[in-house]
Amino acid sequence: MDYSQVIFYIQQLQQQVQQLNLKINSLETRIQQCELMDHSPKTNIEKLEYHFDQLKIERLDGTLHIGVTPEDLTKTDDFSLPLPQHPSASLYQGLQQAFEYNLPPYIQTLESDYDFQLTDAYRQTLLQDMRKQLPNRLTHYMQKDKEPTDEIIPKILHDCKEGLIRWFEQQKKE
Repeated sequence: MDYSQVIFYIQQLQQQVQQLNLKINSLETRIQQCELMDHSPKTNIEKLEYHFDQLKIERLDGTLHIGVTPEDLTKTDDFSLPLPQHPSASLYQGLQQAFEYNLPPYIQTLESDYDFQLTDAYRQTLLQDMRKQLPNRLTHYMQKDKEPTDEIIPKILHDCKEGLIRWFEQQKKE
């Protein structure tokens, strides 16, 4: 072996040692990261069984947190809205009666005015959607400027009629 070959061989060995040192350093940092992760709290869920056929859900409410661990939930603030106050039963009953008496014939009048016929099922769906909004509308008007109770029902019926007019106008445009 001559001198140039020995130098070449030593240079190759030196490069291999440098590459191995880089790999060692990289592996050491990975080990440190893994050790840090081992010290963090873990949530362990062993088995989940779902029996949807045995559920009867009448009311579903709450908050869905996606990507949040149970430990993080203790740190979150409560952003829930207060439940609406229940309107007085007699006023709500009067509103329901006025709604049932006035709005179905009004919808039929709008159907003929706008020449847009609804099926009975669609008409009932429309009325049911509006019925669901009645308690919130009643609460709104009861809290707003402390309206006299004899003026609340006509105002809510007016809102419903205006909403129906806008809905029929929108349907006519489409």
